[in-house]
Amino acid sequence: MQVTWLVDALCLVHDAAGNWQGRTCSLELRHGRIAALHDSPPQHAPGEVVLAARGMLCVPGLVNAHTHSPDNLIRGTAPDLPLELWSLHSSAGRERRSPREVYLAALLGCVEMLRAGATTVLDHIRFSPAMAPETMDAVAQAYRDAGMRAVIAPVMADRAVADTMPLTEDDLDGADIAAYGHRPAMPAAEQIALLEAFIRDWHGHEARLSVAPGPSAPQRCSDALLCAAGELAARHGLALHMHLLETRPQRELCLSLYGRGAVAHLNGLGLLGPRSSFAHALWLEPGDAELMAEAGAAVVHNPVSNARLGSGVFGLRRMRDVGLRLALGTDSACCNDSNNLIETMKAATLLSRQKSPMPEAWVSPGEVLAMATAGGADVLGLGAVTGRIAPGMAADLTLLRLASPAFSPLLDPVRQLVLGESGAAVDTVLVAGRAVLRHGRCTTLDEGAIWAEAQALAEKRLRDNAGVLADAAALERPIRRMYARLHRGCCA
Repeated sequence: MQVTWLVDALCLVHDAAGNWQGRTCSLELRHGRIAALHDSPPQHAPGEVVLAARGMLCVPGLVNAHTHSPDNLIRGTAPDLPLELWSLHSSAGRERRSPREVYLAALLGCVEMLRAGATTVLDHIRFSPAMAPETMDAVAQAYRDAGMRAVIAPVMADRAVADTMPLTEDDLDGADIAAYGHRPAMPAAEQIALLEAFIRDWHGHEARLSVAPGPSAPQRCSDALLCAAGELAARHGLALHMHLLETRPQRELCLSLYGRGAVAHLNGLGLLGPRSSFAHALWLEPGDAELMAEAGAAVVHNPVSNARLGSGVFGLRRMRDVGLRLALGTDSACCNDSNNLIETMKAATLLSRQKSPMPEAWVSPGEVLAMATAGGADVLGLGAVTGRIAPGMAADLTLLRLASPAFSPLLDPVRQLVLGESGAAVDTVLVAGRAVLRHGRCTTLDEGAIWAEAQALAEKRLRDNAGVLADAAALERPIRRMYARLHRGCCA
C-alpha cells in the first residue's frame, strides 16, 4: 500500500455552510486518495513517504474546464481581432499537423497548467481540416505522459466555414472563398465512428483520462451530428461539451437557421442536461439561463478570451443567481495568451463587477475559487473524484509557498490567492497522490526539451501553412462587411 503524508499544510477546506476555511493539518494519502485529515502530528511507518508542507498553502487542484491544446503551438500569432476574423488566422495555423506536433502542443499546455496549479483539464481538441485517429491518440498520450487528469473532447463539425456565419450575398460581393470557406467537411457518420474508436481506446485509461463528444457549436454542426453526439454521450455515460453563443454573429445565424434561439433549439433536440456543458454563453435569449439551469446544464466561463476577442461581458452574478452550474476555462493560448487558471480567476472576479456598480451584485473571490475547483470538477462529471480536500477524494492537490509576495503578510488566503497570485508561488502539484510538479518544475517532463522542439516545429508549420492562410484571408473582407452590417442594425 502506497502511503504519503503531507505534513502541516494550511489547507483550504469547506465548512458545513460551504464557506472556505483555513485548517492547518496533515493529509494522509493512500492509493492516490485522501484517506484522512489529521490535526495532530502523524506517526509514520517505515517506508511511508513524507512531504513536509509547513509554510505551504494547500488547495484543491484547479480545474481548467475549457481549452484547446493544438493552439499552444501558435500562441502569439493571431492578431487582436474579434472571433470570426481571429479564427481565420488561428485555424490556418492549425492545419496539417503531424501527430508529433499535436503531442508537443498538448505537452506545452501541461507544463503551463501544472506550473499554475491546475491538475485537471477539459481539452476541446480541434484539428484542421479533419479528425484523425493518430492525432487524437497523440493528445491522449501527452496527458498520460504528463500525469494530468484530462477529459478529451474532440471537436466535431460538418458545416463549411462560410456557412457558420450570417454572411449575405452583399457581404460576399463576389469574393472567391471556395478554397477555404466552402471546403467539404468530414461526414458526420465518419466523425462519430472515429470518436467511438477513441472512446474504446482511451476512456477510463489509468482512471485519469476521459473522453467526451465535443461538437464545435450548434451553428457549425448539422442537427444529425448534434443528435448523434448526444446519443453517443448518453449511451456511454459521457460528458457533452460545446461552444455556445460566443458572439453576436453566432446569435444572428442561429436565429436565422432555427427560427428560435440556439438554447431553445438544443433543448428541442434533447441536448440540455446534467452531462452538458457549454463554453461562453454570452448572447443568450431571455429565459435561456433559466432553461439551462432547470435542465441541469452547465456553463464554462472564459473571461480572458471573452475580453481579448471583444465578444461580450458575461453576467456571472445573474448566472449564479438562477442556479446555473458554473466552471472556469482559460480557452486557447492563442486567444487568451495563457493557460493560467489563477490569472483567469482574477479576471472572472474583477470583470463580474463591470455589470453593476453595486457590490452586492459582485462575485466574491471565494465563489470564483469554488468555480475553479469543485465547480469545475462537477461540470466535467468528476465531482465525486476531485475538486475538494476531503476524505475519499483523489489526492489532486496544489501547494503554494506562503513565503512569497502574494501571501506576505498572510491575512486572507482565499482573497490573496485569487486576486494576488500569478502562479509564481506554486511549488508542488499532486495528481492522484503522485508529485507531477516539485519545487516549481515538472517531474514527468523535460520542460527545456519540449520548449526547444516546439519552437522549431512551430516555425516550420507557420511557413508551410502560408498558402492556407492566404486562402483563409479571402474571407476577411466579407466578414468585415458582416460586422459593419450587424453594427448598423444594432445601432439603428
